Amino acid sequence: MSRFEIKIVAALLLIAVIPLGASVYLVGQVIKVSDSVTEGQTQRLARPLERAADAYRDLFAVRKQMFRLQGQLLALDPRLLGEPDTPAGDAQLSNLLGQIVRAQRDVGRIELLRGGHVVASGAGRPYSEATHRHLRLVFPLGRTGSTTLRSDLRVTFFTPRQPFEDFRHLGLAQRTTVAMARLRDELATYYRVVFLIIFGAVALVATGLGLFIARRTTRRVAVLAQATRKVAAGDLETRVHLRTRDELGDLASSFNEMVQRIKESGERIAYLEKVGAWQEIARRLAHEIKNPLTPIQLAVQQLHRKYRGEDPEFARTLEDAHDIITEEVDGLRRLVQAFSAFAKLPSVQPSPVELELLVDDFLKSHSELSEQAHIEWSPDASVARQAVLVDRMLIKHVLFNLVENAIHAAQEAGSLDQLRVVLQAHVAGRSVMLTVEDNGPGMDPETARRVFDPYFTTKERGTGLGLAIVKKIVLEHRGFIVVDSRPGGGTRFTLSLPLARDETPIPSRRA
Repeated sequence: MSRFEIKIVAALLLIAVIPLGASVYLVGQVIKVSDSVTEGQTQRLARPLERAADAYRDLFAVRKQMFRLQGQLLALDPRLLGEPDTPAGDAQLSNLLGQIVRAQRDVGRIELLRGGHVVASGAGRPYSEATHRHLRLVFPLGRTGSTTLRSDLRVTFFTPRQPFEDFRHLGLAQRTTVAMARLRDELATYYRVVFLIIFGAVALVATGLGLFIARRTTRRVAVLAQATRKVAAGDLETRVHLRTRDELGDLASSFNEMVQRIKESGERIAYLEKVGAWQEIARRLAHEIKNPLTPIQLAVQQLHRKYRGEDPEFARTLEDAHDIITEEVDGLRRLVQAFSAFAKLPSVQPSPVELELLVDDFLKSHSELSEQAHIEWSPDASVARQAVLVDRMLIKHVLFNLVENAIHAAQEAGSLDQLRVVLQAHVAGRSVMLTVEDNGPGMDPETARRVFDPYFTTKERGTGLGLAIVKKIVLEHRGFIVVDSRPGGGTRFTLSLPLARDETPIPSRRA
């Protein structure tokens, strides 16, 4: 793993772990505070609940003891001991028991038992089982008459059910309080375990995601680095293709654009250096050829004038030699003039000018071209009022050379009467694309490839400097020019010219 990948993984881990660690700490503090509050609350509730439970137990014990004492007092009633063991006596006992039970508030029924069987009973006020609980207690009465059977008094007491329900709910509250305390301890442990599991899972996911992102990013960075090394080694055909829309994709696009500009700048510089070298050669050739031309021409003219013509055959030879030498000297003078013009090309002095005005001025100042061929100016609507930053004189020279070449090519092919030259323009980014297209004979691929080379020409008396000068002028305007041509399919030259900046003042149309 590279250091860059380690940094990305570490950054993602920190991004994931720091908030989670803070959450763990905060949750721990919340649990701690909650435990403290809950424990205090539980302790505050436990003591009153315990005292209340004890009070209820005491209440029940006292009430039960009271019922026992009350039953014992009833069992000591002498009226219950002296009745005969006869049906009539049992009936009298039942009436007596009814009187006794109605006199008692908490007694619902009294029954007299002999030998375990009820012989007399009395009922008091009715009590609902839904609102009261009953308690049956048996009290011995001793023996009566000649009967050897034991006599007992069974008393059924009724007491309100609500205290027992309250006591039951109180016990439930006590058990709930204890369960909550136990659950609180279990929940604290559970939360810590869950957070540890989440912490580990997040750390694993962050590590895996970090490795994935880091590997993906470093691969793309490695592609850019490798392409940079290739460009540094001189391979200007290198391009980076990253199918992404993020910053690395923008960087790859900028890198490709930079390499393309470096390539174009290198080609421009190389061509200008090449043309500069040929200009120096042309300057020297022009100097070397120009000096002997005048003596040669004067010498031939002097021989031609002084010969009296005694020998007709020699006179004819001298005449032919005079004509040939004069013609070749004139050709050399034209070549010297072309060399001199090529060697002394003026430097570009750009200024903003409307393209439409520039082309109109060119067509008006070279009306002789329109007389030889049909020339059409057809700009795109985007060019209206657009100013280009160019040297007006040199660009007019470029247009003249391109149109003139089309006319000469049509003349040599015998199709001048059908020649049509179309000038078009449209805005592309920060440049104006100007095309000069004709329907002439066109060029073969080899000629189209070498058409901008200095001294390359297909004309019998051409110098091969016209299109070289055109390309030099365009390159010095920081533009480019390309040719598209095929035999019989016409030729199209496309050149780019820089748009003038908005803050650059534009001359008026009268300028």
